[in-house]
Amino acid sequence: MKYKIFYYYSFVFKTVLLFSVTILIGTNLLAIQKGPLGQLIPVHTQFQSNTITLSAGGQKIEFNGKLVKLNSPSKLDAKWTLSEGKFTNFFLNITSHSASLLKDITWFAGEWEPGVEKVIQSTELMDNVLFLRKGDISFFISIDFPYSKINSKGISYAPYDSIFEDEIYSAHSLSIGACRLSGQLVGKFDRAEIEAVSTYIEQRFPVRFERPMFLSSSITNRMTDVRDGRIFYSMYDNPTLALHPDLVKEDLQLCAKTGIEYYQVFEGVFDWPDKEKTGASLLKLQNEARNLHVRMGDYAVPQGLYCPHFNYEHRSLNHREWMIVDSNGTTTGQECLASSEYEKILTQTLVAHNRKYALQMICLDFLNIKPCYAKNHGHQPGDVYKQICALVQLMKKLNALSPNFLIWSNSGNWLQLMPKLTWYNQNVYLTDPHIRAYEPHLNVLKILGDGRREQMVTVHESYFVPYRTFTNFEYYLAPRSRLSDTKVFEYSFLQGIAVTPNIGFGELRTFLNGIPSKDAEKSVAFIRHWLKFLRDNFNVWKNTLRVGDLPGIGAAEVYAHILNNHGFLVLVNQNSFSRTTTFELNGSIGLKTGKAFTLNEIFPNVCPIGEQQLPFSKRGDSITCIMPANSVRIIEVKAVSDTELPQIFGLPSKVKRLSDGYRFTLDAPQGKKEDIGLVLPAGEAVNKLTISQTPTVAMYTFPVSARILSQIGNLARIEIQFPREKAPYELTHWTVSPGNIEVNLPSLDHTRFLGALVFNAFTENYQVQLDVHTKATNRTNSRIAPNSSLKITHIILPKGENITYTNHFILPFIERYGEDRKSTDDAFIELAFADPSQVIAIGAKLNGKSVAVKRYRNPKQPSFFTYYIELAGNVSPGEVELSLNVQYLKTK
Repeated sequence: MKYKIFYYYSFVFKTVLLFSVTILIGTNLLAIQKGPLGQLIPVHTQFQSNTITLSAGGQKIEFNGKLVKLNSPSKLDAKWTLSEGKFTNFFLNITSHSASLLKDITWFAGEWEPGVEKVIQSTELMDNVLFLRKGDISFFISIDFPYSKINSKGISYAPYDSIFEDEIYSAHSLSIGACRLSGQLVGKFDRAEIEAVSTYIEQRFPVRFERPMFLSSSITNRMTDVRDGRIFYSMYDNPTLALHPDLVKEDLQLCAKTGIEYYQVFEGVFDWPDKEKTGASLLKLQNEARNLHVRMGDYAVPQGLYCPHFNYEHRSLNHREWMIVDSNGTTTGQECLASSEYEKILTQTLVAHNRKYALQMICLDFLNIKPCYAKNHGHQPGDVYKQICALVQLMKKLNALSPNFLIWSNSGNWLQLMPKLTWYNQNVYLTDPHIRAYEPHLNVLKILGDGRREQMVTVHESYFVPYRTFTNFEYYLAPRSRLSDTKVFEYSFLQGIAVTPNIGFGELRTFLNGIPSKDAEKSVAFIRHWLKFLRDNFNVWKNTLRVGDLPGIGAAEVYAHILNNHGFLVLVNQNSFSRTTTFELNGSIGLKTGKAFTLNEIFPNVCPIGEQQLPFSKRGDSITCIMPANSVRIIEVKAVSDTELPQIFGLPSKVKRLSDGYRFTLDAPQGKKEDIGLVLPAGEAVNKLTISQTPTVAMYTFPVSARILSQIGNLARIEIQFPREKAPYELTHWTVSPGNIEVNLPSLDHTRFLGALVFNAFTENYQVQLDVHTKATNRTNSRIAPNSSLKITHIILPKGENITYTNHFILPFIERYGEDRKSTDDAFIELAFADPSQVIAIGAKLNGKSVAVKRYRNPKQPSFFTYYIELAGNVSPGEVELSLNVQYLKTK
């Protein structure tokens, strides 16, 4: 099998970039996979003496040895059964003629035929899956439990369980599946293997929830800063059961208003300062929650019980005998979940408490399972398995309280238990908010969102965690950014649901309270709209397929949520420059059926996209889409249906019948040049066009133009130039010296200077009236392709330590005094560098006048900073020349 290898390049800030061996100029052309990626292939088994043969997709592999090997001081009888279907499943029952200790169970104890390529997926604590590759087929084998060890001796685990005489002991089952290799490696795994095992995780056992998970938490982090054993702040804005139940009530009402189903509240049961008072508060709030149709939830730390943010009484367990002991005999500070006394306290308390107060959710936090060598915990030396068993049993008992009970994990080493723990832990938030990789940014909310998306994609492709089990936790914890949160609110929300239908909210109430009331109302309506959208479209959104780049600088990301012949594509561009991406309408995006489709944008515009063929798209069509900087586009793909004509593609429109044609009312940002498609009723063709700005007053009326680009029968492509000058946004065309070279940035390798973005430059939409005068035509059954994207010539940039970059742009408007608006609305320029630590100094001039280049340091990661220049107070309306003299560190 030939592989297309993907390489990861790491810069000083550990920025993860994705490059392919094949570099495609000007666009990201997606790898063409005609069929569904990772589609499962049935596996058939044959047994002959000590030989087992697995067959799938025209390939066979042989195993020589024992299917099952048991390690016990007594004789045990093993009886296995087999079920073949979507997966091949082995089930094992063990009996003993006398009381015995079962130490180890090993599946496939022997050797695989020579030439089979073996790859193991592992975490720090365990091995999960064995891949066996032969030809173009990959077989995978996995124990159906979140723990195993895989090596040359087989696939094993150490139950260390006692079996009584004549007892029937059921071991963990084992599953075998297969898929056809795609030839695309991500790390050491083929993308088909990733998707096939993710499907196994989703489908091996019944899925607990067939709806998206929307949740929120009551913590306000900055109000819980513990210093010297005390909470430094008053916690006045932190909702808690014991101290501020009034704020909890406000949170519950906000959940109901936005459509959030689950609400996890502090303090957790182990941190209650007063059981009677706090319990009464919870009962009262539960009554409020039920009336609002919100499900309340508990909180606990599985190892240690107490949350450091809310342990008001400085409680501690003080039982060293319960703690994990390392290989040197030293206690580590974390309790061993396999310690029966500790496990009993943890499980019985949580189950009884959540049952008593009818809670339907729990957040489990701060997990840190490690191999334990304690001799008094009833497990083998170096045990992990027994600890995971205890955790799974806790989850099973909590899940049994209600079919709606949700287990939500947070901080700690939960990742090391993935992906199979999701069978019990249905929603995983694998990290508190932190910055994972550098990107140019002037807003914390944006980089946190991009980091979560990158983490979800990376974890999916490294640990095979299904996208539908993630929580995209939108955390409004650092509102003091140079670019206001309100400017990136929609992007941040949508970039996360690009990969998962689930979303959580942290500090939402405090965020809404801190922004203007109109912005708050708009944000609440936006959340409510998209949560309803996810509920209504969960049957397709639960299926996620990455068909674009991995997140990172330079990436053009595309995520498909498609079932059969209908679904959605989400295009994400986190960069400070536009990108294009190309995909095919076939199995590579999940389209299993259908021959003809329409592609309709539902965000940010609502209209058929202009990048598709007119009057509809066909299976196999290549679609090239433009992705503006810092943007999310959502496109619905559906089967062609009868549509009322005429219809405009590329812009929202309203239509009115004229005596000799049609009047279309369109609007777009000032100065924008838009290419639109027009489909007229059969028998009609464009005769001529007239266009004007929708009349207001003479002083506010400006020229507008339209021309026909191409026309066949009742189809036409039309270019419209909207009134006035275009406000600047992406600054990509630069003159670079030495050499006085004209280039479009960024360079192909996305290094050094990437270009610039102008934020908050004043712009407004203009409405125009396009009159299409028609004539008769006999030509039908034609199609018109969209206009080709401009080909960008990338030139090798000059090297050296001192480089000058010059750009010219038009600033149509800025306040007369430069600083009339709030600072959140001031116009400024973000200077995007792939690695700003390589920049020694920047000298900047606006129209020949030196201006200060400022730094925005990320409060969550101060070593990450972004350069910017204030336009307010430094320029007047009109043409602007921006000159940057950049001094770089000397390259080796």
